[in-house]
Amino acid sequence: MALFVAVIGVATGSAAAVLWGAAVGLLGLATSAWARWAWRAVEVEAWFRPARAFAGEPISLHVRVTNRKRLPLPVVRLSVWLPRGLLPTDVSGPRTIRGYRRRLALPGKAEAVFDLGVRALRRGEYRLERIDVELSDPFDLTPVHREIRPEVDLLVLPEPRIAVTVDVLRRLPFGAPARASRMFEERERFAGVRQYEPGDPLNRIHWRLTGHAGMLQTKLFEPTRSAAVLLVLDLSVGEPFWDAIYPDIAEDTIGWASFLARQAIHGGWRVGLMANTHLTRGRGPLRVPASAANGQEAALFAALARMPNEPTSDLAPVLREAARWMGSGMTVVVLSPRPGPRLRHELVTLRRRGADVVELSPLQAGLAWRGA
Repeated sequence: MALFVAVIGVATGSAAAVLWGAAVGLLGLATSAWARWAWRAVEVEAWFRPARAFAGEPISLHVRVTNRKRLPLPVVRLSVWLPRGLLPTDVSGPRTIRGYRRRLALPGKAEAVFDLGVRALRRGEYRLERIDVELSDPFDLTPVHREIRPEVDLLVLPEPRIAVTVDVLRRLPFGAPARASRMFEERERFAGVRQYEPGDPLNRIHWRLTGHAGMLQTKLFEPTRSAAVLLVLDLSVGEPFWDAIYPDIAEDTIGWASFLARQAIHGGWRVGLMANTHLTRGRGPLRVPASAANGQEAALFAALARMPNEPTSDLAPVLREAARWMGSGMTVVVLSPRPGPRLRHELVTLRRRGADVVELSPLQAGLAWRGA
């Protein structure tokens, strides 16, 4: 259109038409070049700090916009969309999105960082939904829009909603007040063998060496001051599980497990987890083996954050299956609001096998805490 008007102006000798066509043509070329070069060397990053937090702790979302080219960005508009379950802490002004809106001007070779407060409504794993970025020229004639979906995750861990009383902590080997130091055996570090003595458990016998030596040989392991503890969660309130599903009570059980796991880890114990629910259907009950490997703590708390609050089976058969690979030196902490007769039978069997079993009931403690 600008070229057509300029040609008409030249043909008719109209200077105004020529100037108008030239101005519009230059403006069109400028906007076209802006749309092509605006996103060159522009980066948008986001991260949560901390990336793993307990429910109720302050959380911030950091968004950084970097302009690495010399050309300035006169107008930059940001729309940060938070996932469901996360809310912005700044509620001033009109709220049109579940998140934040920001506007700035960014010079060349510069960056801007925003510290946005976030509040988590419940435990779980959250991924930032998206960031809408719009770059525009000084006259706001040619906005260039881009939608960015950064792979940024936030893990919100459960906190106990009812207090863990002192009499409950006294029953734990890693509770408060602090227990006396005990010596355990590191089952992952073989130290040698000795001849069998009456009273040695059968699972300590080295059968292959016994066949060579012609007499029973007992395995020895290196001593350690840390031991393994298995947190067993019962998310139902009695048996059968389908007749005793109370998500609020299950959340109390998960919150207690998170607190006890932190206590045990700070005490130097290897912590495992098992529950009568599952993260993925068809893959069996949730289970995190006790281990001293790197990443064990992250896997444990990730399972506590993601696990559903509804049971999928009774705890008794799950515990019976786990008892097959459970060592005699294992400490089992059972968190069950109201153990059923089948579960109590499995606990008695575990004690007979030599396991140290501790029973805790968040339901009874919750009723006492609320004065019921």
